Amino acid sequence: MRISFLVHNVYGVGGTNRTVINLATELSRRHEVEIVSILRRLDRPMLDVPDRVTVTGLLDLRSGMPDTKDPRFTEVSRLTPQEEEFFRFYSRLSDERITNYLRRTAYDVVVGTRSALNLAVARLGRPGSVRVAQEHMTQDMIPASVHEEMRRYYGQLSAVTAVTEADAAAVRTLLGPGAPPVLAVPNSVPDPAVAPADSDRRIVIAAGRLDAIKRYDLLVRAFAKVITERPDWTLRIYGSGGQSQPLGTLIADLGLHNHVFRMGGYAPLEAEWVKGSIAAVTSDKESFGMTIVEAMRCGLPVVSTACPVGPAEIIEDGVDGLLVPTGDVDAIAGGLLRLMNDQDLRARMGTAARENARRYDPVPIAAAYESLFTEHLTPGGRRAGGTTGPARRLRSGGRALFRVLPGLRIRGGTAPAPVAGARLDGDRVVVTLPATGLPRGMTRLVARPRRIEGVTKAVRVPLTGDPETGWQASFPAWAATFAEGRWDLYAADRRDGLHRLRAGLLDLRGLIGGPETAPFVRNVPYPTADGYLAVAAWQRPEHAELEHLTFGEEHITVTGRLVGGDFGDTVPTLIMNRRGEHEDAFTVPGVTCGAGRFTVDVPTAAFADRRLLRYEDWDASVARGPDGTPVPVARLMDDVVERKRVYVYTSMLVEDRPEVDLYEEYPRPEVRVRPYLSVPSSLAFAVTDRPG
Repeated sequence: MRISFLVHNVYGVGGTNRTVINLATELSRRHEVEIVSILRRLDRPMLDVPDRVTVTGLLDLRSGMPDTKDPRFTEVSRLTPQEEEFFRFYSRLSDERITNYLRRTAYDVVVGTRSALNLAVARLGRPGSVRVAQEHMTQDMIPASVHEEMRRYYGQLSAVTAVTEADAAAVRTLLGPGAPPVLAVPNSVPDPAVAPADSDRRIVIAAGRLDAIKRYDLLVRAFAKVITERPDWTLRIYGSGGQSQPLGTLIADLGLHNHVFRMGGYAPLEAEWVKGSIAAVTSDKESFGMTIVEAMRCGLPVVSTACPVGPAEIIEDGVDGLLVPTGDVDAIAGGLLRLMNDQDLRARMGTAARENARRYDPVPIAAAYESLFTEHLTPGGRRAGGTTGPARRLRSGGRALFRVLPGLRIRGGTAPAPVAGARLDGDRVVVTLPATGLPRGMTRLVARPRRIEGVTKAVRVPLTGDPETGWQASFPAWAATFAEGRWDLYAADRRDGLHRLRAGLLDLRGLIGGPETAPFVRNVPYPTADGYLAVAAWQRPEHAELEHLTFGEEHITVTGRLVGGDFGDTVPTLIMNRRGEHEDAFTVPGVTCGAGRFTVDVPTAAFADRRLLRYEDWDASVARGPDGTPVPVARLMDDVVERKRVYVYTSMLVEDRPEVDLYEEYPRPEVRVRPYLSVPSSLAFAVTDRPG
């Protein structure tokens, strides 16, 4: 069969994209499968799509592409209902591309994946083909005017699928008698390519788009209650979206900057799930709950609100997770604490979660869809010969009715960079490359320094393996292989040609913590902003790990520890150095707490009294007494690389400051002090007269 999936934007990250790619990947083992993305904003999808699945973009919105300058791009869509959630993304140009594709492309089965596309499939799909609508949203989230269109056109479909039994029943009620078959077929999640989570990491994981309906605010408020009893636990929230800034403000207002962290978007996510011991979902509504199944497949019990549909069909309360009342902060906190306080219960539920989530494997889900397609595929609907591809031109009197840009497929042309994964094996980082898709004659892994002062020589590591099983190279995680800084990774061929590597699955949970020795060395693989594989390296004779920052009325308390050392009979002393040409320094004595730990109360007025510029940065180090050798205070004992984005601190207003004459500048008298982590992950303080 030739099967085509229509999606809004497969180049982004989201639950619908993940489940469509999972299903397409499994179906492509036996069929020709194409994913048609109405919008194309990137060179290639952020989620991995296997080569055997064709990806086609209909509307190319990358910078500088002709589609964005086409006058039809600004004209209102007539194909998409105006109250449909994504109406603003569609136009007359997208109408023409969708129409041309559906009317002229050789497919046996076409599957829509949201209301606007399902309506297009119903109205424009070729006669004789199987036309299926997937409903990924709960029906109470769809506007009445869109429901009216569904009642009008869905009768032309072969079938409708919903991801839960509850939502399938709602669709049947909506469409009424004479509707096409409506089936409940859940989303699929493949078995993760990482070992399952253990139950002893004191980390709670939440993931998904940062949208108001996900109610991360409830989770943050619940965690504020949790840490009064279990301050040894932290919460990581993965995802991006419009609620990121309000969430950051709430975290700051509740003083949770040491416990709750916004991690940003990650793909693939399974290597992040396994860094935790508990997953949390606090949505008001869930159409299904992809993140619930993903967490369960990774061995995490899930504490979830009992939404009207979705979670209750996935989680068996008290067996593989916990269901709590929707919108109840105390209940969410109670569910988390129940699992936090009982490691044996976490372990049992995690094991049950892995086992019970196997029913969402792509193999049985794809089989259910194959059965559905075969049942409705009539002999007349089969098309012999021809190829699956982007829409062909439809001509009338020698003129094109619909203009379709050539070459929108991401396959072909310049070969995409090979995807490399990484994992920790004992004390070594193992970089893995696929058996196929590599340029011929790869012999070694090459790490090139990225603007590291005084370092120009690349590091070369042999590749071992073969074309059947794949290739790998390894380097120490905690030995001085790389000078401190950032290194880009390449595969090199026999002629020393370099081939950049895209970052794949990075299972680096073992880097959380790590050996506490001096000298301190750490080599951490990570994905760059544009998706390539790199290594962040640190080398320091001594290291002072930042543990907590606490805000008082007139001071900021810095708590940390010397890694692999102690203060002996000396007094821990924080040394603050102004960065830049106007050098200055001051010291603040602290107290030792034993085992190399120290606490220092830094008066914010000390920064204000020394201020020369409107914007100043002060770097922090700790020493054994005021005349000791300074050791930079930094946060390095975890798996995070871009710490400045993850560990975010609020600013403190220094009260009652008189006006001062600054060097060549005339500021307002207001002074604010904000701690932050610099690019090398070292503690610094920004001093300015601006809020932030």
